[in-house]
Amino acid sequence: MSGSERAFRAMVNGAQDFSAVSASTRKVQIPRRAGGKLLHIITGLNVGGAETMLAKLIENRAHMSVQMEQEVLSLLTPGPLAERLKAAKIPVHTLNMSAGVLTPNALLRLRNVMNAISPDLIVGWMHHGFMAAWTGSRMVSPRPPVIWNVRHSISDIRDEKFTTRMILRAAAKVSGSASAIIYNSAVARSQYDAIGFDNRRAAIIANGFDCDQFRPDPSANAWFRRTFGIAPDVSVIGMVARYHPMKDPGNLIKAVAAVRATEKDAHLLIVGKGMDALPPEVDRLARTLIPENRITLEGVRFDIQQILAGVDLLVSPSAWGEAFPNVLGEAMACGVPCIATDVGDSKAIIGEAGEAVPPRDPEALAQAIGRMLDLSEEERKALGQRGRARVQEHYSMPTIVQQYSDLYESVLGMRDRTAPLTAQGVAT
Repeated sequence: MSGSERAFRAMVNGAQDFSAVSASTRKVQIPRRAGGKLLHIITGLNVGGAETMLAKLIENRAHMSVQMEQEVLSLLTPGPLAERLKAAKIPVHTLNMSAGVLTPNALLRLRNVMNAISPDLIVGWMHHGFMAAWTGSRMVSPRPPVIWNVRHSISDIRDEKFTTRMILRAAAKVSGSASAIIYNSAVARSQYDAIGFDNRRAAIIANGFDCDQFRPDPSANAWFRRTFGIAPDVSVIGMVARYHPMKDPGNLIKAVAAVRATEKDAHLLIVGKGMDALPPEVDRLARTLIPENRITLEGVRFDIQQILAGVDLLVSPSAWGEAFPNVLGEAMACGVPCIATDVGDSKAIIGEAGEAVPPRDPEALAQAIGRMLDLSEEERKALGQRGRARVQEHYSMPTIVQQYSDLYESVLGMRDRTAPLTAQGVAT
């Protein structure tokens, strides 16, 4: 038995032991009023799509019709977004785990946090987060309702790590106990349904965007080129993402090299955690295929809105795993044309404001980039304006925050867990 398999079984067995103890003292469950305490449980608080959406949701809580005291529990040692939450006056707790599996010591810490907070509602974010939420809800009495928040898509479960596959299978078995399951992607909902999730109480709530923060900025292009030392007459193709194999930067590197081979002078900028220290095989690919003065690799930055407003084209080249890439909405809100691989809901998000191509197909991606660069400046500007209008209409932050609020109110107020969701704007 591998170490990861032993760790996973320890997590499951530990959760069952704690569930058995709490079951012996559990009171009769009572309907809970709207309001009260809301605990978000998330794997970590590094800079990622799920973590950023949680921060935005909390920062915009004034738009919620249901006002709740909100706190956040990070399973891992908190990353940079913890300070952003603390600045919003949100208590942040941690289990200080080094990996996502709940060890016996982590279970003890989880029970202590649950007893200290005594939440009225728990929202578990991402796979480890919603399994921790399921476990934690069984450690307090009365047992609070739990909402799972899925931020991932699964085109092929074999792409996932062993522990992730095991957690997904365990989660599928208990998914019927969730009061609701949120997906930010219609594609993801169907994929999780296929692996056995009970989606009778599923809600689709898209990611939301602050269109005042992310907006067109005529001065951004000049600032951007000065900052990164890029000539004014070179088209800039941008990618913003943390490094992970599923983000597939190699796909974009190959595509840009193919575009440059057609005598289009393009500069590739890749920004995000780990992108300044790519794995050797990806780094060699970049250095071999693209001249050094035509590629920029940057790590974490906190001026993403200026970077997005300054590029000529934003590309999301992911191979798998995306549900609703935040960067697409942010770039579109900045009036920047976008190209994405057809993973998760990327194609539906872009609509007629850009292009979607098959994943893991650098030739198709290169052709799409070439078509975009062949457009006149005015044509690209019109495409960007269409994208911004699309975000304003469908994905504005106040609209999305209220959909969360409606769902919370529905879950808190329901007496029958099998009753239909009543949240306005929530697709089921």
